[in-house]
Amino acid sequence: MHFHLPKPLHGWREFAGEVGIIVVGVLIALSAEQVVETIHARSDERAFEETINHEIGLNLFVYDLRARQFACDERRAADLKSWLRKVRSGGAIPALWPAGPQIITPYRSAWENRDAQVFNRLPTERRQKYAEFYDELSNNWSIMEREKDAWGRLIPYAETGPLSLSDRRTIRPIIDEIEEANQLLEVDLPISRKIAEVLGAREIAPDNLPAETFKRVTDCRSVIATPAETASMNARG
Repeated sequence: MHFHLPKPLHGWREFAGEVGIIVVGVLIALSAEQVVETIHARSDERAFEETINHEIGLNLFVYDLRARQFACDERRAADLKSWLRKVRSGGAIPALWPAGPQIITPYRSAWENRDAQVFNRLPTERRQKYAEFYDELSNNWSIMEREKDAWGRLIPYAETGPLSLSDRRTIRPIIDEIEEANQLLEVDLPISRKIAEVLGAREIAPDNLPAETFKRVTDCRSVIATPAETASMNARG
């Protein structure tokens, strides 16, 4: 039995040309689609980097605000040690104002809600740097929270009056915690700034930040009350 293939109406050469045109058309369409997808992907990546870099810029301001208080906090810790020595010696005890450094909660929403697919398309080095910055942010904020808690534990001792040996043994480690936190942040915050420089992020001040925030940083009042303030507190009972 013999099978006869149907012949194209206009010959095999013309048929092959038509098929070739169709194939080329399909390839062009696929290439165009790939180009469009690539453009969209790069647009998404740029938008991601702009958003995350903006958030990093806000966090650099958080760091800057805390860094402006390094020297002040060092003096406050020294004041606390002096205050504790006066308590131990039995001298007149000035009132205590346990006011720690002014801080702002870090910004993390953009990072925590990032699109995993877009993030994974970034170059490996940039992904690593972004991850490093936010790992550092978690660590630094943990130190700031411990520091804030340490200052809060001094509030019960703000009242004037005698302190027992037990009180003094409680206060001494708290002062050490405050000093250690200040020293750790002084070392760690510049590391985050270097990472931000690699990523091209610049510091950005948050909108509508209360003027009181800057006033407290500038004032840097002592944690030890003046004799007049102490006398006023004693008079109020």
